[in-house]
Amino acid sequence: MIFSLCVFTPAAMTGDHCFAQSGRFSSPEHPGVVSYTYRKYFEKDVPSTLDTIKANGITDIEFSNLFGQTAAGLRKMLDARGLYCSSFGVGYDDLIGKTAEVAQNAKTLGAQYVRVAGIPHQGAFTLEEAQKAVDDFNKFGKILKEQYGLTFIYHNHGFEFQPYGDGTLYDLIVAKTDPKWVSFEMDILWVFFPGRDPAELIRKYGNRYKALHLKDLREGIATGSLSGGTSGNNDVVLGQGQIDIPGVIGASLPAGIRHYYIEDESDSVSMQVPQSIAYLKKLTLPNTLSAAEKREGWRLLFDGRTSKGWVGAHSDSFPSRPNGWIVKDGMITIRNSGGEEAKNAGDIVTIDEYGAFDISFQFRMSRGANSGVKYFVTLQEQTGGSAIGLEYQILDDSVHPDAKLGRNGDRTLASLYDLIPANKPQSCLRPIGQWNTGRIVVYPDNRVEHYLNGVKVLEYVRKSPAYKDLVAISKYKIWKNFGEADRGHILLQDHGFEVNFRNIRIKTLQ
Repeated sequence: MIFSLCVFTPAAMTGDHCFAQSGRFSSPEHPGVVSYTYRKYFEKDVPSTLDTIKANGITDIEFSNLFGQTAAGLRKMLDARGLYCSSFGVGYDDLIGKTAEVAQNAKTLGAQYVRVAGIPHQGAFTLEEAQKAVDDFNKFGKILKEQYGLTFIYHNHGFEFQPYGDGTLYDLIVAKTDPKWVSFEMDILWVFFPGRDPAELIRKYGNRYKALHLKDLREGIATGSLSGGTSGNNDVVLGQGQIDIPGVIGASLPAGIRHYYIEDESDSVSMQVPQSIAYLKKLTLPNTLSAAEKREGWRLLFDGRTSKGWVGAHSDSFPSRPNGWIVKDGMITIRNSGGEEAKNAGDIVTIDEYGAFDISFQFRMSRGANSGVKYFVTLQEQTGGSAIGLEYQILDDSVHPDAKLGRNGDRTLASLYDLIPANKPQSCLRPIGQWNTGRIVVYPDNRVEHYLNGVKVLEYVRKSPAYKDLVAISKYKIWKNFGEADRGHILLQDHGFEVNFRNIRIKTLQ
């Protein structure tokens, strides 16, 4: 992302306050930070904490506390260090009861946004409370814009996702607030924790979002709660938790989001914030390759935009059924059609064939899903159903009956279907609805490995006596020399369940 900075000078100040620094933005590569991240440090020593933030390469700060300073005094410290405040967070009651004071402090700080996080409510969030918030946000957002040139943004906190109609009360708030007066800041953890997909929400509401709070939730923490509360020590380094950070960033760029604030509520910010910054700087977005990966010989099998390179398994073109395969939102998706194998759109295969290779792919399953990634597919068998090939099984083991069929679990997730079960530690499993990373490595000497989320779960030697013995007692025994071709296509299976794929990349091994 390329962004420009405007230079702010004291000459731009008018009286006790100054104009918002609207030309200054942060980006995923150069993120900002929320002052709450360093709250314990700010409470002890504001100047040294600002020095720490600057030393981390951060210039963009969202303040939600003046930490005992005046707005003018804090602004002076920011200017002296080349830092700036882009957003000023206040409480709901202050927005309504101290609007002029809030606005004056925001402008003195140089902020463009006034942010409120949370809505007063008792127990579960109600329709009446949401409607009152809509009225207040429209009223005071208009005052901030018309009288002070400031933009009001609302920051979600998880409880807003109470079901309502065909959506949630959060959807109601977005729909009923006037875009001229009300914008939004997404805290991605407080979208994910209630069980929602931050990237999907960004795609849905686009430029209503002006800023993101970038956070990640520790592995193993259950989601689906509307409590709006979890321990701050469940915040982990970006990319090390459950949230699909690349997917969120990938969705945010077309939406034109201007500020990316790291927020870390843990007790380990001194270690975790620099690691999160380093992660963002090296982040590879979905369906892209870094320069280093290209030098190493990786290439994309799916460009994220088109079906180029793929055709139907029994066709010369890509399937066109409306409820079949679609390319959308950076994913190639097979839609749900009732669970039958290859009876709707059918499988798709790469136009090219491969021998020794290293392929990785991300997949996201719907509840009860069944699919697979097959390799060494020759298409010679002319089957009526799914094409024949060695299969990396994709399956919701907890629901789909196939998990209990076969021998010793050899039809479960990441297994070599009907031949070798995957040995999956609990640590490598992801809940349904989250992205998994699969990987298949076929070496030139016919050694094969399956991986799930970075963990090797099985290995075997293709064409070996042990392999042939397994084939002889499998459903594949009727196919002569099954899985022994020197080259073959890569296949994505249509088994009648919705599954998303992305980041499909391959490297030929010599």
